Amino acid sequence: MPNPRTGLGCSGRAVLGARWDEPTQNERLRRAFEDGLIDYIEANYPIARGFEPEVGDDTPVLVHCPVNPLASAHGFNRKLAAQVRAGAEFHDSPWIGEHLCWLSAASEGRLGYIVNPIFCEATRDVAVENVRALSVFYGRPVALELAPVYGMTGSFASEIHFLTSVAEQADALIIFDLAHWTASNRNLGRPPDFGLDVLPRERIVELHIAGIRPSRSTGFWHDSHGDLPEVAMIELVREFVCTLPSLRAVTFEHLDGADEGDLRQTLKALRAAMA
Repeated sequence: MPNPRTGLGCSGRAVLGARWDEPTQNERLRRAFEDGLIDYIEANYPIARGFEPEVGDDTPVLVHCPVNPLASAHGFNRKLAAQVRAGAEFHDSPWIGEHLCWLSAASEGRLGYIVNPIFCEATRDVAVENVRALSVFYGRPVALELAPVYGMTGSFASEIHFLTSVAEQADALIIFDLAHWTASNRNLGRPPDFGLDVLPRERIVELHIAGIRPSRSTGFWHDSHGDLPEVAMIELVREFVCTLPSLRAVTFEHLDGADEGDLRQTLKALRAAMA
């Protein structure tokens, strides 16, 4: 699982990174890397040719893909996945992050945002088949991530139980997004620590950290990459780097148009929490 070429996770301790979405982030993330605030970037693929991240030749890159609908009976998009695979091979990404969704932000299924599946056994079986096939296609592990949940549908007790079942049956890794999880717990009126006793901790290789905000028109909470993480999330990182045995990466997600000072402030706080 550690990446011998880039050193990502080779020390046995989790390293700190930031999400890259657009070339407009190149300069601020290059400065963060040169100043020792981040150890890697996580780039969202596929990326149009000529718009690849240019943060520095020595900057490790984790490859992430939020647009393949892995819980769809149509299966994953092989043309799209081929572009993701090429990026992972070029950067020697130790795993590839994927959203465990039914419809996604890709053109073949865009509804404005990632749409969660029905959390039932039939969808679980479809997802397991897709994840297994995609892992073979990529030639490296797939790490599954959940989107925020706004209402439960299906026979599973929760989306956490669904994710656990898919990951275990497909032998996949897990990206635990603390902002998505916190928003889901608030949306469904659950305790703040709901699901921690269900997740297979040995499969969690990466944490995602971002801000969250309440909706302007409903009672729902959303993750927000333009806001700072709550203090409680930083404290959870402090706990998880000590208690998650396979954790190798912590990724802060921050919009390119958000204040660079906020980015650096949060990276410093995360660095201190991970020390």
